[in-house]
Amino acid sequence: MSRFAWRQPVRIAEAIPSAFQRLGLEGRFRQGKIWAVWPAVVGQQIARRAQPHGLWQGRLIIHVTDPVWLHHLSMMRHRVMAALNEKLGGSVVRDLVLRIGEVPAMPVHPAASSRGVQAPPPDPALYARVEGLMAPLGDVPFREALCQLLLRALRPT
Repeated sequence: MSRFAWRQPVRIAEAIPSAFQRLGLEGRFRQGKIWAVWPAVVGQQIARRAQPHGLWQGRLIIHVTDPVWLHHLSMMRHRVMAALNEKLGGSVVRDLVLRIGEVPAMPVHPAASSRGVQAPPPDPALYARVEGLMAPLGDVPFREALCQLLLRALRPT
């Protein structure tokens, strides 16, 4: 008899959120979604002058280029929060904190700008932890892809 108990197959849509939860990555996953939907929610003109900086306990910290845009966004605060939560499918953002700060330039083609730039190698301890979590997965290509995804998500910023 096998020492591993066979479990029922799980849909990938159910497996990934539970893996993120076990690794404590829900907040990081939500942040990624916020950055992805931000230009669509506020429009390109505002997105060039205001960018999400972080999410902490439901408060989305937005860096804005100058006081004029800070005032403009403060007047739109409730509409922006409602639109973000609608796009994210829940009440992820409870409040907007607007600050004047550095706003990185938006790339013209995000996929093209990331080509050719290699990330630093992962921390060996982190790599071993993720490998240990992924070891029970039998599908090698899926295991490797999920491992790379988790390592990328856990990479220090």
